[in-house]
Amino acid sequence: MRTTRRATQLVASAAVLTASLALTACQNGTTKDNGGQAPTSSSRPLTGSQEAQSPSGGDGNGSARDGHVSKAAMSSGASGSGNAGKNGPGRAAGQGSGSRATTAACTGAHVKVTVTKVPRPVNHMLLTATNTGSVPCNAYGAPYLRWDDGQAATTFLEASKPQAVITLAPGESAYAGIMYQSADGSGSEGHTARTLGVLFGNRAGDGSTGPSARLTLPNGGVHTDSSAWVTYWQSRSEDALTW
Repeated sequence: MRTTRRATQLVASAAVLTASLALTACQNGTTKDNGGQAPTSSSRPLTGSQEAQSPSGGDGNGSARDGHVSKAAMSSGASGSGNAGKNGPGRAAGQGSGSRATTAACTGAHVKVTVTKVPRPVNHMLLTATNTGSVPCNAYGAPYLRWDDGQAATTFLEASKPQAVITLAPGESAYAGIMYQSADGSGSEGHTARTLGVLFGNRAGDGSTGPSARLTLPNGGVHTDSSAWVTYWQSRSEDALTW
């Protein structure tokens, strides 16, 4: 009798144990399945199409995807802002450069011109042009000289042509040397000139521009002839008197 009761208890215990093991296995399978699904949707990198579609998603994992998309959008926005910032000022600077007025040619309207007779070299004068305006100007080429009412401009001394255009900031000066008569008297058609007209070259280098300056020559005038020439504008007076 006692043996029968013990056998019954053992059977009952085995049944309880089997049921418990089965329940545990089911629970582990469920947990494993759920745990495997959640990380799949939240940790998988989103593609561009997924990012674009995520905001309209309505599933339970939408918040996780929305959070990822927002970060990507912020990153994209920051990159976009950076590019806009870089290009923006670049375009603004380019537009500013394009809209900024090109430095104008110097003219008699805002440049004061003087002429001085110098002891050396012989038969030379120094022409000085000072920018009296408020903005820079370019002294292009060489000055166009007219003795009295003469129509033909004095010859330019090509050997004196500088490598760059002379730009005059307000208050700065450019210089040109004038040889009004050769020392050996080789010139012809000489006469005594009382005044000197000075015109400034244009940007294209094919003529003069702007108002001219009219100067009274020193010592009652100078004797000039066909041998006369004038240098190109120089940034230093000593350079203008080198030839």
